[in-house]
Amino acid sequence: DDAVGLILFAVSFGVAKAMISGGVDILSVVLEPLLEVVLSLLLGLVMGLLFSFFERFFHSRSKRLSMSVAFVLLTVGITLIPDLHIGEVDIHFSSLLTCMMMGTMFCNLCDFSEELMHRADRWMAPILILFFVISGAELELSVFSEGSVLIIGLIYILSRSIGKYFGANISARVTKCDKNIIKYLGITLLPQAGVALGMAMKAVELGPEGNIVRNITLFAVLVYEIFGPLLTKWALTKAGDIKPISEEVKNRRQTKLADAAQKKMENN
Repeated sequence: DDAVGLILFAVSFGVAKAMISGGVDILSVVLEPLLEVVLSLLLGLVMGLLFSFFERFFHSRSKRLSMSVAFVLLTVGITLIPDLHIGEVDIHFSSLLTCMMMGTMFCNLCDFSEELMHRADRWMAPILILFFVISGAELELSVFSEGSVLIIGLIYILSRSIGKYFGANISARVTKCDKNIIKYLGITLLPQAGVALGMAMKAVELGPEGNIVRNITLFAVLVYEIFGPLLTKWALTKAGDIKPISEEVKNRRQTKLADAAQKKMENN
């Protein structure tokens, strides 16, 4: 879904940019967004192949991890090269789509990719926290003092929620899923973050209109990340996928902790 979202965003972004600049033509509306998607996928494919090839020459954990970081930074750096011009056509890349394609190629070609990704996950938390903090710091609440913007934000939140719930509900019915999936799956899809924030940051390039889009998206993510996890936990509990800890398990854990504490005291 992230890949599909990025492709649709690249096309929509190209169209919006052309409409704002007043230069709407077949090149800016169709050809340039299509080229951005295709070239980003091709660049990601090439970088993924190179990534998989060079990782095989290193065997220590630290060197493989360093190589992973280097390739991510190199790929992002290439996508940030100023737009190339071939005639009347502007050539540019989507850093998000390119990196996603690179990761897809690496994880499907490299034999030890799962082990490497597992190690990378250990230091991803602080980077993700930093990403969220920086993104949240750019939320300008003053923009919602305008009634029209506030209405648009509420319509966006409600529309997405309705789409998530009924889209999952109808799809689950069509595929004859379990009744719990039909009833609760849509609720668990409400949290929003990650790629949506990346798209919101890109939207700023559209000028004042893009700034409004960014703030609405950031505000929606704030709302979804406050209430989404709570609703997800409630839905999973109702569906029976989260079960309360039995008294027996609680007592066993408490006994284990007490024994460990006693042993520590005896050793001291």
